Amino acid sequence: MSLSRFLKEPLLHFVLIGAALFAIHAGINPSSRKDSEGTIVVSAGRIEQLAAIFAKTWQRAPTAEELKGLIDDFVLEEAYYRKAVEMGIDQDDTMIRRRLRQKLEFLTDDTVALATPSDADLARYLSEHPGDFRTDPTYTFRQVFFNPGKHGADPLPEIRKRADELRAGGEVTGDATLLPEGLEKATSQTIDGTFGTGFAQKLAELQPGIWSDPIPSAFGLHLVRVEETTPGELPSLEKIRPIVEREWANLRRTEARATFNAALLKGIEVEVEWPESGKAPEVDK
Repeated sequence: MSLSRFLKEPLLHFVLIGAALFAIHAGINPSSRKDSEGTIVVSAGRIEQLAAIFAKTWQRAPTAEELKGLIDDFVLEEAYYRKAVEMGIDQDDTMIRRRLRQKLEFLTDDTVALATPSDADLARYLSEHPGDFRTDPTYTFRQVFFNPGKHGADPLPEIRKRADELRAGGEVTGDATLLPEGLEKATSQTIDGTFGTGFAQKLAELQPGIWSDPIPSAFGLHLVRVEETTPGELPSLEKIRPIVEREWANLRRTEARATFNAALLKGIEVEVEWPESGKAPEVDK
């Protein structure tokens, strides 16, 4: 098995997460090994960490006075933390529980960054998820607008007559409107955003180069001639590699988290104690 493939194994992700947890406990929080009750040890590793966070935030190293302030703030934070634990404030606190879960999930996500996808990995992902990357078709068209309220109780016969005139090569003037006379290389989203939902689908059903019968929109009736249709396509990997790589990583992140969740719950017996009525509590719908 190649190193690249080995790094993508879900089991390895779980092992790495466990190692990361140990590192955080033993390395990032070195004071936990040395502190005794009534003593707060600010180790060299902790000071380096505080300075690194400051430098990342402010794009410069802290001054001696600023570093002392960081240390003082850490000591006060540790004292607050110990008092909160002593008082049991951390118990059954939903926000704290969610934050701890979030930190573990971040560790799970970080393991994915260790695996760099090969071209074959990305090409396979692209072929298995073409719908996520295919471009939308575009339409170039002209339209003549008619306000049904200005053409009698039944405006269709008159508007169809105008359509015949256009097909014969004549010029037809529609009713006043703020709508554009047409769009060039517009996607379905742009067309529907301009003429109303579903209008793009009606254009897709038209034969290019021929004026249509009246087509309804959110604003009225239209005679439309599609000049050009460009079908959607699946771009090559070279054109969209960063996007495919991002989606590939998202999938691997989801898989790694699922693997960790399954391992976390393995061997745990879950007991659900329902209310004495035997019914689940009512919830808002």
